Amino acid sequence: MNNSNKMCALLSNVSSSQALRPLTDVRPIATLPFDCKYRLIDFPLSSLSNAHVDNVFMTFNEGETQSVFDHLGSGSEWGLDGFNSRYFVYIQQDFDRLKEQGKAYFAQHLNFLKKSKAPYTVLLGSKFICNVDLNAVLKIHKLAGKEITTVYKKVSPTLAAEYDTILRFDEEGKMSNCYTKQLENPQEKEALCLNLFIVNTDWLIDFVQEMQNAGEIASIAHLLRARMKDYDVNSYEYTGYMSNITDIKSFYDANMVMLEPQNFTSLLYSSQPVHTKIKNEVPTYFSKDSNVVNSQLGSGCIIEGEVKDSLISRGSKVLKGAQVESALIFTSSKVKNDAVVKYAIIDKNAVIENGVQIIGTAEKPVVIPKGSVVTEDVIEL
Repeated sequence: MNNSNKMCALLSNVSSSQALRPLTDVRPIATLPFDCKYRLIDFPLSSLSNAHVDNVFMTFNEGETQSVFDHLGSGSEWGLDGFNSRYFVYIQQDFDRLKEQGKAYFAQHLNFLKKSKAPYTVLLGSKFICNVDLNAVLKIHKLAGKEITTVYKKVSPTLAAEYDTILRFDEEGKMSNCYTKQLENPQEKEALCLNLFIVNTDWLIDFVQEMQNAGEIASIAHLLRARMKDYDVNSYEYTGYMSNITDIKSFYDANMVMLEPQNFTSLLYSSQPVHTKIKNEVPTYFSKDSNVVNSQLGSGCIIEGEVKDSLISRGSKVLKGAQVESALIFTSSKVKNDAVVKYAIIDKNAVIENGVQIIGTAEKPVVIPKGSVVTEDVIEL
């Protein structure tokens, strides 16, 4: 078997943000719901699946893995359940503890990389929603003949969080990088690093060993971003759809723009399919009195009221007389009779009782936490 294009992957899901609470109180950013039926982790996993990468090493924060296993199951949707496929889930804090004890905290990473027998390794995360063709990136990486290729997208610097990485290139194409908060003389468009790299595995093994010997922090993704200015790095410009999930507002907007057909088609129905957990349910039921305008709905919903400019996830209910406008309703939530929900995010299994009003603004949508039962109005204008 020819392994000359084989890739393995290190998928880091340890990014966190207080600005995404309470949505991330019970789940990592990677399993935040998206567009009625997807989770954010579907995007990196689908990019890997589309490039036939079936050896994946994932890291999560302690206490955040229940929703991950609920979603991934056997991994069959992403081709991770084959005879030769392997996916591993590790806890970042275990590596941190090994480092504190003076032990070899990158031993599991090195063992995975060596056993993969893959000449190339993909390093990526889950907070950027994008659909990258990794085979195209690998082709450019091989042509460049360098050890590292990083993927970026040109965006307004206002779309970057303070610790996102901005790339700049001099006249000779030499790259430098810095955190957004260190950026001087920001331009209208800057090259935002998507925390996605393809590197030569042999080089990565040496790099990881060197970092461990030096006692550096126990995060390969962080180390690579911080140290790449020290190497001759190749770059790949991604020109497709991208959202950067940094806070409630950016998460809300990333979902709402899926109501625009161009964005929806560009992200989800390109030549690179996006896979998610399959759930066979009955179709959504619309009563004869319901009224639905410019909205998307998952399967298994019951709609008896009015829905406008909203995304309704699987198994949710909007009962008689209820109004839902410019809102995200997550799985198995219920908006009861005559309730009003506008500019809001209703998390999974929440119940809005009869006649209750939940009203926010486009700039600051109201968030109702998972499993809440709301009996009084929440109006934040």
